[in-house]
This record gives sequence, C-alpha cells and structure tokens, in this order.
Amino acid sequence: MNTEKREDWYANADNWEVDFVNKFKDKFSVIINPSKEVDKFSPDLYMLKSYESADLKVLREPFYTSKKVYGINPQDCWTFNPSDFFDYGIKHSDRFGIFIWKRFLKSEKFGVKIESEESVYYVSLFKLKSIIIKHGKIHHYIRRMNDTNGNSYGSYGIDLRLLTKIL
Repeated sequence: MNTEKREDWYANADNWEVDFVNKFKDKFSVIINPSKEVDKFSPDLYMLKSYESADLKVLREPFYTSKKVYGINPQDCWTFNPSDFFDYGIKHSDRFGIFIWKRFLKSEKFGVKIESEESVYYVSLFKLKSIIIKHGKIHHYIRRMNDTNGNSYGSYGIDLRLLTKIL
C-alpha cells in the first residue's frame, strides 16, 4: 500500500474497522459506530462502557527514520496528521477516544530493524492534546508540499510509550 495515497487508506479503512471490532469487541467493549449508517464520516467506533465515540488508527508501516526526525524509536512512533487533530478538536469533546492498532511485520529499511508486533494503544483527545503541546513536532513531507489529493502536508510524531497500551 502506498503511504502517499490517501485513497489507498480509505479503501481499506472500513475493512480494518470490521476486523478490529470482530477481534476486540469483547475485550474493549467497542462496536462500529451506528452513526456511520447515516454519515460515513462519523467516528469509526462507539465505546459501550463510556458512551463515547472513538476513531481507529491503523499503524502498519513504521516510520523508519523517526529517530532522526523526531527522536523516537521507529518501533514506537505513530504519526498523526495535524488536520485530524484540528478536526477532532472542533468536532469532539476531550473525552473522544483514539485507538491505535499497531500491526508491524518484521522488516528492515535504512539500516533500521523492526520486530513483528501487534499492539493496541488508547488515548483520549484530552491526553493527546497535552502530548502534542509538550512534545509536538511536525515533520513536513517534501513530496506533499504541493499535494492536491487531500494528503496532509506533514505529521506529528507521537511516542506510543506516552499512551496507554491496552494490548
């Protein structure tokens, strides 16, 4: 999958949401957000115990050079778009949740070795705001500077070890 093509990610997003809920619905008490039947842009998930919506971010491809760019080990780096952060801040309360489903295969690029790992992290919008205020650094993607396909111009590097690892 091309990480530069937004439409590639959207084409798989619905399947990833179903896979995540099928695998973890009982463990995390989540379902596909019923609002998606009315508005496909509604948050991905609904948390049954807290009565809150949440989004699912799927992390499949490591940012191999994140140590150089953000000072974060590539095994532990999640990139998060400023456009999503802005959107969440406008549309949702601080209790809004984000699940990060990391599914790395063993790989090596640029002399960086990544170990196979499947993990799930959770962060509330409130906590994410505090992390971005304290540690937020945007890496600007050179190939996206004149992008007309809707891709974000850059990403925050978030150290997953600052989030709650729930699996």
